[in-house]
Amino acid sequence: MTQELGPRKVIGLDSWTGGANHYGRLVESFRKKGLELTLIHLGSWGADEGRPEKETIGNLKVRDISSYTRMSFPEILEQEKPSVVIFLSLHTFAHRAFNRYCHIYKVPTIHLYHGLVGVQHVSDGSTCKVRPAAQMRFIADRIMKALKYVWPIYMGSLWRSGASAGDWLQFLRDIVAGAIGSRTRTFAKDARADMCCVYADPDINHAVRRYGYAKKDVIVVGNPDLLAFGLRSDILGSQLSQAPGDRPDVMYADTGLVYTGYVFSSEEEFVRHMITTRGQLESQGKHLIFKPHPQHLMNASVISSLIDEGVDICSNADFLPRLKKCCACICEPTSISVIPALLGMPLFLANYGCLKEQRYGEVVTSYPRASLLSDVRDLSSLLENGQAGFDPVHVRQWIEHNAGPLPPEEMPDRVVEVVLSLIEENAVSGIHLV
Repeated sequence: MTQELGPRKVIGLDSWTGGANHYGRLVESFRKKGLELTLIHLGSWGADEGRPEKETIGNLKVRDISSYTRMSFPEILEQEKPSVVIFLSLHTFAHRAFNRYCHIYKVPTIHLYHGLVGVQHVSDGSTCKVRPAAQMRFIADRIMKALKYVWPIYMGSLWRSGASAGDWLQFLRDIVAGAIGSRTRTFAKDARADMCCVYADPDINHAVRRYGYAKKDVIVVGNPDLLAFGLRSDILGSQLSQAPGDRPDVMYADTGLVYTGYVFSSEEEFVRHMITTRGQLESQGKHLIFKPHPQHLMNASVISSLIDEGVDICSNADFLPRLKKCCACICEPTSISVIPALLGMPLFLANYGCLKEQRYGEVVTSYPRASLLSDVRDLSSLLENGQAGFDPVHVRQWIEHNAGPLPPEEMPDRVVEVVLSLIEENAVSGIHLV
């Protein structure tokens, strides 16, 4: 079946609607170029239950997999006939299965990074300490979904694509690695799309090393987090001239580790970690502001517990205004950590308590005003020493290298150009959905 004339469709494939904002920011730029973007998600399989079969989030058309009644991935591709499919992640078996079918049906694919991965320590595949009890809960929450949906669908894609014995063995190895919380140095071949879009230059090498992309297939499109939090190009480095010592507020940005089986053994342990952090800051005349990872919004118990304990919670909308009034930011390995760094603020990498074995990526460790914080009680003295010891020229050089293409407002247009280049390449080569 050849591609019929009409609006060129682009599908985003994700496991839930939590990443809808990453697709939503693209819609208007896509529309201007005659592209229709729809997010298809697998939420009813367990990650995002209770969503409507069809809905609109902002200006993004969204469909749950249940709206395709009893249709397989190949049948969905046959019905939708997309010109391109975009993934935010290609780690999971379900996404890898869809990617395999895209290759069978000659539908070009793009892996759009949804954060700056270089903030994490990824050189040896190990990023965080695994907590066995938390890892077991993580597995228990997902095993039925895997048995009912994910593994059969992935095995079907292996069979349909004529996978090698090595591919089947890789499947078994990946199951074991996921069960023990291990992360491999390199991902399977079906975790690689045709093109990859990253936020900034430092993630080019990550895409090449971990996924096996050729450098020419990795395109730097800019960091939309700057735009999402209102970080305009003209305020980059604006905090370099500010003396932080007299400011009482300290921002803490977490990355939802409590939900992954890593670092924290329970929600209660994470809450205690935050309460301890607040107390040790207060002993220095500092005030803790907690910026939660979006995962917390899917599980209200942690936020409720912190509010009950009187912890000051910061919303996304208030993040930048409140951050600019802080003396520093304490962060876990989260892409948000680049926001205070791009402002030129002092950045403390949490390396205390349950996080004492936590490692960080080169993006943040190379930031001239970053320090490992092994004891919160040292924050004030580190602030004082750091203010006298940093070189603004080096900070501005770091900002220029890690900010990504500017202005960030043009990031969706850059993604559109990658999509159009793939469509044009397929048109020239005569490839169609069959």
